[in-house]
Amino acid sequence: MRLVFAGTPEVAAIALERLHKEHDVALVITRPDAPIGRKKVLTPSAVSVKAETLGIPVLKADRIGPDELAQISQKEAELGIVVAYGALLGSKVLVQLDWWNLHFSQLPQWRGATPLQHSIWHGQGQGLTVFKLDSGMDTGDIVGSRAMTYSVDSSAADLLPELAEKGAELICELIAQTPQLTPQEGQASYAPKLSRTDAKLDFSETAELIARKVMALNPEPMAWAQFRGEPIRILRAKAVGSVDWSALEKADTPIGSIELSGEKVLATCGSGTRLQLTEVQPGGKRVMTAIEWFRGLQGGVVLD
Repeated sequence: MRLVFAGTPEVAAIALERLHKEHDVALVITRPDAPIGRKKVLTPSAVSVKAETLGIPVLKADRIGPDELAQISQKEAELGIVVAYGALLGSKVLVQLDWWNLHFSQLPQWRGATPLQHSIWHGQGQGLTVFKLDSGMDTGDIVGSRAMTYSVDSSAADLLPELAEKGAELICELIAQTPQLTPQEGQASYAPKLSRTDAKLDFSETAELIARKVMALNPEPMAWAQFRGEPIRILRAKAVGSVDWSALEKADTPIGSIELSGEKVLATCGSGTRLQLTEVQPGGKRVMTAIEWFRGLQGGVVLD
């Protein structure tokens, strides 16, 4: 099938390459080059680089105006595919061509900018949905979906490449099937963009919830806590079993206290649970294992 593809980051580039193997991608639409790094060097998007490697024409645009509409029309595509484009296509382009969007949750759960992060954090709506774009925010009819269950050891950063590949495979399957569209059903939930404030950990919550949050917010905006007046980023963590820690010897250990148990760095959390820290980044320092960080400290350790 002859396609137009709209996307910007690396996850979209992975999907583009997979689609290109089975279909004629006639045009790629991506965001304009953006300033990157401390020197603000103008850098093309991952999708732009991938499209040029594959020999696909590239249209760089933040909005689809008359000129862009004309270029899309000239390609005589049968379908448009969107994967993390990062801008609205607009009503006129939706009239010109049917567009399918790859979404990283089971709609209508987690409509919005961060569906994967919210589905990991809350343990609900995990999977993929391909839906037809309309004028609403992720409200279009469902073309197809795939439910998934993510490992507690997988962060959002770990999952994105896998989901991009699986999502592109799902799109290819759906194109081959000519599926019937179905309206979204059930209670909608929303996944707005996450801020640094959202990423602050609260150790009065259970270890399971905190662990999901840590893995969900890696790589952005990255979970963090305060340690001796300075922020420390928590990159990876997991809840430690179902032991009733509150019934043991250190039942009065303050929330957020850190202790070494064998080779495990454990944080005291709500409801008597323990969180194993595995990878951290103290303020101004490199990423390191939690045990490496802990062994370099002196005195009691409490995170808040």
